[in-house]
Amino acid sequence: MINRRFWIGIVCVAAVALAVRVAYIWLVRRGLPVGGDSRYYHEGANLLGQGKGFVDPYQYLDAGRTVAAADHPPLYIVYLALFSVVGLTGATEHMLASALVGVATVVVVGLIGRKLGGQRLGLIAAGLAAVYPNLWGYDGALESETVAQLAVALTLLAAYVWWREPTRRNAAFVGAGIALGSLARAEVLFLVVLLAVPLVVYCRALNRRERARQFAVCVLAVVVVIGPWCAYNLSRFDRPTFLSTGFGLALDSSACDAAFYGPFTGYWSHDCVLAAAARSGLPEDADRSVLEAAHRKDATDYLSGHLSRLPIVVLARVGRTTGLFRLRQQAGLDSFVGGRERWFAWAAWWSYFAAAILAIAGAVVLRRRHVPVFPLASLPVLVVITTAVFFGLVRYRAIAEVSLVVLAAVAVDAAVGTAVRKVSASMASP
Repeated sequence: MINRRFWIGIVCVAAVALAVRVAYIWLVRRGLPVGGDSRYYHEGANLLGQGKGFVDPYQYLDAGRTVAAADHPPLYIVYLALFSVVGLTGATEHMLASALVGVATVVVVGLIGRKLGGQRLGLIAAGLAAVYPNLWGYDGALESETVAQLAVALTLLAAYVWWREPTRRNAAFVGAGIALGSLARAEVLFLVVLLAVPLVVYCRALNRRERARQFAVCVLAVVVVIGPWCAYNLSRFDRPTFLSTGFGLALDSSACDAAFYGPFTGYWSHDCVLAAAARSGLPEDADRSVLEAAHRKDATDYLSGHLSRLPIVVLARVGRTTGLFRLRQQAGLDSFVGGRERWFAWAAWWSYFAAAILAIAGAVVLRRRHVPVFPLASLPVLVVITTAVFFGLVRYRAIAEVSLVVLAAVAVDAAVGTAVRKVSASMASP
């Protein structure tokens, strides 16, 4: 009966989550122009659905050229293409499809909570995830973070299942989750080091040889899932390409004076990219792996000449992503450059601060209960690394929002438990 009540609660929370996401998309985002990365995913999915393959949508639609592309990993484009194939090709339709992913993330977050502390915690976690702007906002933005959040939520669930039952099958599930996440955001692949390695090292229930075998199974699962995409890329670009060709471009977009000095220190600059492209002398339809190598070289050349400034820039990057540096300016950039409504940008920031404070308390609670915190902590650590390497951007924090919600729910659940015990004690006393 208790389990049935839990699932009834999860279904109700999922309905709320869907309503929130559909309302935001239909009332706010519907009919807005789609640009930047959002256009890449949206139009790229439509072209894939038409049988054009993975091509640069800008080159194909704006210049009539077919250029093989892997600017981003493929998961989100493939997902949207499933809807494009059946005729759902509009931007609003793709947003609504993304909302389904967001609802699935809410359900998985609830399952993580239940695994960590029981059914009440699971429902609280799902409830917070349903209304947390830094989760539902991506569903209405046509950005790959929406599938990345689901992938890392599945990975966290698998990690805690593996922690309680360290079997090779569960190790494979962790590896598959990491691989799925890396097909949405390439940096998620580093969870092999930040998450899988600590899980194996601290698993005292297994001897050293079995731990090594289970880690090998985890890595094998990663290779099996991402292998086909990597093999496909190796067959179609001039230079070795695995997950994406976006590394050099992202690195180069913040490797210039505009992002190293002045009021936008720690951010990125479109002018940086345009200037670098002009210096490369490569045409717009150049092989994307060659273009990526040119951007990477341009960025490393700049960085090598400004190493003394790099520590300050890295601090500014991390400060921007965490809200500790030029918050007002960053909120404005989220709105103006990122294409978000100004009210949403501020709602996202203030809800993030509340979740972060609660998350700290939640981490303390888990430690006292002897539940490992490092699986949840691995995502914020990865965000800090990614931000330090590239630039300060709220989107880079998206995967860590899953951890924040779960940890915040732990804190709320502990407070509710304390209140319930106090009420019960007062009622029991004469």
